Amino acid sequence: MSLAGVRFDYIHAERVASPPPNTPLQIQMNYQIEADRAVRRGGVLELPFALALTTNPSAVTLTIRGIAVVQGEVDLGNLPPHVAVPLMQMAMFEASLILRELGMPPLVYIQQGGGSQQQQQTRYF
Repeated sequence: MSLAGVRFDYIHAERVASPPPNTPLQIQMNYQIEADRAVRRGGVLELPFALALTTNPSAVTLTIRGIAVVQGEVDLGNLPPHVAVPLMQMAMFEASLILRELGMPPLVYIQQGGGSQQQQQTRYF
């Protein structure tokens, strides 16, 4: 079994308000793979998924829904990591691109190297 592809069927993102200055945003993420709605067509399995992301204080909401196309036999009660992890990575990558377009900082920060640890600063790209 392997992940053959991902299709995004619904993408909705909205910037509700500008984030308050100097206020850290907390991000809540809900990621679901809907195994009970899976459909087998020919030799592939279409597995619906959904990603919902909101911030606190309320600045952005984002919803992504789609279908993962999986080849081979899959135990839907225990989805293997080599199918679930790439699916989540693709959805999070798409969410990061959309959040960037809305003017939000990236979900992951990168620390610059060099110098002592006290001199290192966190830099967002």
